[in-house]
Amino acid sequence: MRAVARAGRLRLLGRAAAAAFDALVPAACVGCRRGVAPDGPPLCALCRSRLPRLASPRCRRCAQPLGNIAAAAGELVRCGTCEEWPDVLVAADAPFAFEGLAARTVRALKYDRWRSLAPWMAARMAPAAEVMASRLGEGATWLIPVPLTPARRRERGFNQAGELARALADRGVGSLGPFLDRRPGGSRQAGVGGALRRANVQGRFRLRAGLPDGRRSAIIVDDVLTTGATAIACAETLAEAGFRSVATVSFARTLLPLNPSREESE
Repeated sequence: MRAVARAGRLRLLGRAAAAAFDALVPAACVGCRRGVAPDGPPLCALCRSRLPRLASPRCRRCAQPLGNIAAAAGELVRCGTCEEWPDVLVAADAPFAFEGLAARTVRALKYDRWRSLAPWMAARMAPAAEVMASRLGEGATWLIPVPLTPARRRERGFNQAGELARALADRGVGSLGPFLDRRPGGSRQAGVGGALRRANVQGRFRLRAGLPDGRRSAIIVDDVLTTGATAIACAETLAEAGFRSVATVSFARTLLPLNPSREESE
Protein backbone atom coordinates (compact mmCIF):
# COMPACT_ATOMS: atom_id res chain seq x y z
CA MET A 1 0.00 0.00 0.00
CA ARG A 2 2.86 2.38 0.82
CA ALA A 3 4.39 1.76 -2.59
CA VAL A 4 1.06 2.50 -4.31
CA ALA A 5 0.62 5.71 -2.31
CA ARG A 6 4.18 6.78 -3.09
CA ALA A 7 3.64 6.12 -6.79
CA GLY A 8 0.48 8.22 -6.67
CA ARG A 9 2.33 11.11 -5.03
CA LEU A 10 5.08 10.92 -7.63
CA ARG A 11 2.53 11.08 -10.45
CA LEU A 12 0.93 14.15 -8.90
CA LEU A 13 4.33 15.82 -8.49
CA GLY A 14 5.17 14.96 -12.08
CA ARG A 15 1.96 16.55 -13.35
CA ALA A 16 2.56 19.67 -11.23
CA ALA A 17 6.12 19.96 -12.57
CA ALA A 18 4.88 19.57 -16.15
CA ALA A 19 2.26 22.29 -15.62
CA ALA A 20 4.89 24.63 -14.15
CA PHE A 21 7.23 23.92 -17.08
CA ASP A 22 4.48 24.68 -19.60
CA ALA A 23 3.79 27.98 -17.85
CA LEU A 24 7.45 29.07 -18.04
CA VAL A 25 8.42 27.83 -21.50
CA PRO A 26 7.17 29.81 -24.56
CA ALA A 27 4.50 28.12 -26.66
CA ALA A 28 5.94 25.71 -29.23
CA CYS A 29 4.56 24.03 -32.33
CA VAL A 30 3.51 20.44 -31.66
CA GLY A 31 5.09 19.33 -34.93
CA CYS A 32 8.45 21.11 -35.20
CA ARG A 33 8.79 22.66 -31.71
CA ARG A 34 9.37 26.12 -33.14
CA GLY A 35 7.82 29.01 -31.30
CA VAL A 36 4.19 29.90 -31.95
CA ALA A 37 2.00 32.67 -30.57
CA PRO A 38 0.53 31.68 -27.16
CA ASP A 39 -2.95 32.66 -28.34
CA GLY A 40 -2.59 31.17 -31.83
CA PRO A 41 -2.85 27.66 -33.34
CA PRO A 42 -0.73 24.99 -31.62
CA LEU A 43 0.83 24.02 -34.95
CA CYS A 44 2.73 26.44 -37.16
CA ALA A 45 1.43 27.19 -40.67
CA LEU A 46 3.91 24.78 -42.29
CA CYS A 47 3.01 21.88 -39.98
CA ARG A 48 -0.71 22.57 -40.43
CA SER A 49 -0.23 22.25 -44.17
CA ARG A 50 1.46 18.88 -43.64
CA LEU A 51 -1.32 17.27 -41.61
CA PRO A 52 -2.36 14.10 -43.49
CA ARG A 53 -5.94 14.64 -44.61
CA LEU A 54 -8.05 11.50 -44.81
CA ALA A 55 -8.15 10.70 -48.53
CA SER A 56 -11.27 10.45 -50.67
CA PRO A 57 -13.23 8.56 -51.86
CA ARG A 58 -14.12 6.96 -48.55
CA CYS A 59 -16.57 4.38 -47.27
CA ARG A 60 -19.73 6.31 -46.55
CA ARG A 61 -20.21 4.43 -43.28
CA CYS A 62 -16.82 4.07 -41.61
CA ALA A 63 -14.73 6.65 -43.55
CA GLN A 64 -12.14 4.08 -44.61
CA PRO A 65 -10.36 5.49 -47.71
CA LEU A 66 -11.15 3.29 -50.71
CA GLY A 67 -8.22 4.20 -52.93
CA ASN A 68 -7.75 2.61 -56.32
CA ILE A 69 -10.28 -0.12 -55.59
CA ALA A 70 -13.05 2.46 -55.56
CA ALA A 71 -11.95 3.85 -58.90
CA ALA A 72 -11.92 0.37 -60.42
CA ALA A 73 -15.36 -0.46 -59.06
CA GLY A 74 -16.94 2.77 -60.27
CA GLU A 75 -19.94 3.04 -57.95
CA LEU A 76 -18.38 1.37 -54.92
CA VAL A 77 -19.33 3.25 -51.77
CA ARG A 78 -18.80 0.68 -49.00
CA CYS A 79 -15.48 -0.85 -48.00
CA GLY A 80 -16.52 -4.15 -46.44
CA THR A 81 -14.50 -3.63 -43.24
CA CYS A 82 -17.57 -2.28 -41.42
CA GLU A 83 -20.04 -4.99 -42.50
CA GLU A 84 -20.12 -6.41 -38.98
CA TRP A 85 -20.91 -3.12 -37.29
CA PRO A 86 -24.28 -3.15 -35.51
CA ASP A 87 -27.15 -1.34 -37.20
CA VAL A 88 -27.26 1.30 -34.46
CA LEU A 89 -23.76 2.52 -35.42
CA VAL A 90 -24.59 4.32 -38.64
CA ALA A 91 -21.53 6.44 -39.46
CA ALA A 92 -17.96 7.40 -38.59
CA ASP A 93 -15.69 10.18 -39.76
CA ALA A 94 -12.43 11.98 -39.02
CA PRO A 95 -10.56 14.80 -40.73
CA PHE A 96 -7.10 13.18 -40.68
CA ALA A 97 -5.30 9.88 -41.15
CA PHE A 98 -3.59 8.59 -38.02
CA GLU A 99 -0.03 9.03 -39.21
CA GLY A 100 2.68 11.65 -39.25
CA LEU A 101 1.79 14.96 -37.66
CA ALA A 102 -1.80 13.93 -36.93
CA ALA A 103 -0.56 10.98 -34.86
CA ARG A 104 1.95 13.24 -33.12
CA THR A 105 -0.82 15.69 -32.25
CA VAL A 106 -2.98 12.93 -30.76
CA ARG A 107 -0.07 11.69 -28.66
CA ALA A 108 0.73 15.21 -27.49
CA LEU A 109 -2.81 15.53 -26.11
CA LYS A 110 -3.06 12.03 -24.69
CA TYR A 111 0.40 11.29 -23.34
CA ASP A 112 2.16 14.67 -23.10
CA ARG A 113 -0.98 16.22 -21.56
CA TRP A 114 -1.17 19.22 -23.86
CA ARG A 115 -4.82 19.78 -22.96
CA SER A 116 -4.81 23.14 -24.72
CA LEU A 117 -4.76 21.17 -27.98
CA ALA A 118 -8.33 19.92 -27.49
CA PRO A 119 -10.23 23.04 -28.66
CA TRP A 120 -8.08 23.32 -31.80
CA MET A 121 -8.50 19.59 -32.57
CA ALA A 122 -12.25 19.83 -31.95
CA ALA A 123 -12.47 22.72 -34.42
CA ARG A 124 -11.02 20.41 -37.10
CA MET A 125 -13.54 17.69 -36.12
CA ALA A 126 -16.55 20.00 -36.00
CA PRO A 127 -17.51 19.97 -39.71
CA ALA A 128 -17.74 16.16 -39.75
CA ALA A 129 -19.61 16.17 -36.44
CA GLU A 130 -22.11 18.73 -37.74
CA VAL A 131 -22.80 16.61 -40.85
CA MET A 132 -23.35 13.59 -38.61
CA ALA A 133 -25.73 15.50 -36.36
CA SER A 134 -27.82 16.42 -39.40
CA ARG A 135 -27.84 12.80 -40.59
CA LEU A 136 -29.01 11.53 -37.22
CA GLY A 137 -32.27 13.42 -37.65
CA GLU A 138 -34.43 15.66 -35.49
CA GLY A 139 -34.04 15.97 -31.76
CA ALA A 140 -31.08 16.57 -29.50
CA THR A 141 -27.77 15.02 -30.47
CA TRP A 142 -25.65 14.08 -27.50
CA LEU A 143 -21.85 14.20 -27.62
CA ILE A 144 -20.72 11.19 -25.60
CA PRO A 145 -16.99 10.84 -24.90
CA VAL A 146 -15.45 7.38 -24.73
CA PRO A 147 -14.72 6.99 -21.01
CA LEU A 148 -11.51 5.83 -19.35
CA THR A 149 -11.30 3.38 -16.50
CA PRO A 150 -11.01 5.11 -13.10
CA ALA A 151 -7.38 3.99 -12.79
CA ARG A 152 -6.44 5.33 -16.23
CA ARG A 153 -8.22 8.59 -15.49
CA ARG A 154 -6.26 9.01 -12.26
CA GLU A 155 -3.00 8.15 -14.02
CA ARG A 156 -3.54 10.58 -16.90
CA GLY A 157 -5.32 13.27 -14.91
CA PHE A 158 -8.01 13.82 -17.54
CA ASN A 159 -9.89 12.08 -20.35
CA GLN A 160 -8.76 13.25 -23.78
CA ALA A 161 -12.08 12.20 -25.35
CA GLY A 162 -13.91 14.21 -22.72
CA GLU A 163 -11.84 17.28 -23.54
CA LEU A 164 -12.68 16.92 -27.25
CA ALA A 165 -16.39 16.35 -26.58
CA ARG A 166 -16.55 19.38 -24.29
CA ALA A 167 -14.88 21.54 -26.93
CA LEU A 168 -17.34 20.32 -29.59
CA ALA A 169 -20.23 21.13 -27.26
CA ASP A 170 -18.78 24.62 -26.74
CA ARG A 171 -18.92 25.05 -30.52
CA GLY A 172 -22.64 24.23 -30.53
CA VAL A 173 -22.39 20.85 -32.27
CA GLY A 174 -24.48 19.13 -29.60
CA SER A 175 -24.95 18.71 -25.87
CA LEU A 176 -22.29 17.08 -23.73
CA GLY A 177 -23.59 13.74 -22.45
CA PRO A 178 -21.22 11.80 -20.17
CA PHE A 179 -23.61 8.85 -20.04
CA LEU A 180 -21.04 6.03 -20.08
CA ASP A 181 -18.63 4.59 -17.53
CA ARG A 182 -15.85 2.11 -18.22
CA ARG A 183 -15.39 -0.89 -15.99
CA PRO A 184 -11.90 -1.81 -14.81
CA GLY A 185 -10.12 -4.51 -16.75
CA GLY A 186 -8.95 -5.09 -20.28
CA SER A 187 -5.62 -4.00 -21.67
CA ARG A 188 -4.43 -1.02 -23.67
CA GLN A 189 -5.88 -0.73 -27.17
CA ALA A 190 -2.81 0.89 -28.70
CA GLY A 191 -0.95 -1.48 -31.01
CA VAL A 192 -3.49 -4.29 -30.64
CA GLY A 193 -5.18 -6.14 -33.53
CA GLY A 194 -8.87 -6.27 -34.34
CA ALA A 195 -10.00 -9.43 -32.52
CA LEU A 196 -8.13 -8.55 -29.33
CA ARG A 197 -9.38 -4.97 -29.47
CA ARG A 198 -12.96 -6.27 -29.51
CA ALA A 199 -12.24 -8.62 -26.61
CA ASN A 200 -10.65 -5.79 -24.61
CA VAL A 201 -13.82 -3.69 -24.68
CA GLN A 202 -16.49 -6.39 -24.69
CA GLY A 203 -18.83 -5.67 -21.79
CA ARG A 204 -16.56 -2.93 -20.43
CA PHE A 205 -19.04 -0.05 -20.73
CA ARG A 206 -22.07 0.66 -18.60
CA LEU A 207 -24.74 3.33 -18.49
CA ARG A 208 -24.87 6.09 -15.92
CA ALA A 209 -28.04 7.29 -14.28
CA GLY A 210 -29.82 10.39 -15.55
CA LEU A 211 -30.29 9.52 -19.22
CA PRO A 212 -32.47 11.96 -21.19
CA ASP A 213 -36.07 11.17 -22.06
CA GLY A 214 -37.46 11.00 -25.57
CA ARG A 215 -35.81 10.23 -28.89
CA ARG A 216 -32.10 9.76 -28.49
CA SER A 217 -29.25 10.06 -30.96
CA ALA A 218 -25.59 10.37 -30.12
CA ILE A 219 -22.14 11.05 -31.49
CA ILE A 220 -19.42 9.09 -29.73
CA VAL A 221 -16.29 11.25 -29.46
CA ASP A 222 -12.77 9.82 -29.37
CA ASP A 223 -9.29 10.84 -30.42
CA VAL A 224 -8.64 7.95 -32.84
CA LEU A 225 -10.82 5.46 -34.72
CA THR A 226 -9.04 2.20 -35.53
CA THR A 227 -11.16 -0.91 -36.08
CA GLY A 228 -14.29 0.58 -34.52
CA ALA A 229 -14.25 -1.93 -31.63
CA THR A 230 -14.59 0.75 -28.94
CA ALA A 231 -17.29 2.63 -30.86
CA ILE A 232 -19.21 -0.63 -31.37
CA ALA A 233 -19.10 -1.48 -27.66
CA CYS A 234 -20.25 2.03 -26.73
CA ALA A 235 -23.02 2.05 -29.36
CA GLU A 236 -24.36 -1.33 -28.26
CA THR A 237 -24.50 -0.14 -24.66
CA LEU A 238 -26.33 3.02 -25.70
CA ALA A 239 -28.76 0.98 -27.81
CA GLU A 240 -29.76 -0.91 -24.67
CA ALA A 241 -30.84 2.44 -23.21
CA GLY A 242 -32.99 3.32 -26.22
CA PHE A 243 -30.56 5.28 -28.37
CA ARG A 244 -31.74 4.74 -31.94
CA SER A 245 -28.87 6.14 -34.00
CA VAL A 246 -25.23 6.50 -33.04
CA ALA A 247 -22.28 7.89 -35.02
CA THR A 248 -18.68 8.40 -34.02
CA VAL A 249 -16.23 11.20 -34.76
CA SER A 250 -12.52 11.34 -34.03
CA PHE A 251 -9.55 13.53 -34.85
CA ALA A 252 -7.81 10.80 -36.83
CA ARG A 253 -8.57 7.45 -38.40
CA THR A 254 -6.17 4.53 -38.69
CA LEU A 255 -5.83 3.32 -42.28
CA LEU A 256 -6.81 -0.36 -42.52
CA PRO A 257 -6.05 -2.85 -45.31
CA LEU A 258 -9.05 -3.34 -47.55
CA ASN A 259 -10.51 -6.79 -48.19
CA PRO A 260 -11.72 -6.71 -51.80
CA SER A 261 -13.70 -9.94 -51.44
CA ARG A 262 -16.01 -8.27 -48.92
CA GLU A 263 -16.62 -5.00 -50.72
CA GLU A 264 -20.06 -3.98 -51.92
CA SER A 265 -21.10 -2.07 -54.98
CA GLU A 266 -24.44 -0.34 -55.19
